Amino acid sequence: MKRLWRALAFLAAAGAALFLSTSALAVGARSSQSQTQWKAALGHATWSGKLTALYPGARDDTERFPVTITNAGKSAQALRSVTASVQSKTNGCRASWFTVSIDGRDRRLPARLAPGSSYAAHVDLVMRDTGANQDACEGASPAVTVTAR
Repeated sequence: MKRLWRALAFLAAAGAALFLSTSALAVGARSSQSQTQWKAALGHATWSGKLTALYPGARDDTERFPVTITNAGKSAQALRSVTASVQSKTNGCRASWFTVSIDGRDRRLPARLAPGSSYAAHVDLVMRDTGANQDACEGASPAVTVTAR
């Protein structure tokens, strides 16, 4: 009897895996219709002032990352917007304590980019002073995500 239950459990798991796999393929096939393809790459951080860490509310304390958005498609595409968001990977250190923005003053959007061409900007990250204890962020490295559309 145990063998029967094990066999049924295996078949149920295999059927679920197949269902998930074919669902993913169906979604992928539908979404591939003229989908814009961008590749975003963040460079190494630099600092706006003498500080080399983010402190709540400190003046002239901005962590700057160069970002390059490349047209990874096979034809020219219009880059309409570049946005950045921050996620905290440390318990107690809230993402809402950080302000993240894109500084693209060197080149305005929208921009039409040929295949393989790039758009360069900077991501600026600042830690706001909330008036609350923000010690949970000490030594933390919040994750910055860049999205191109």
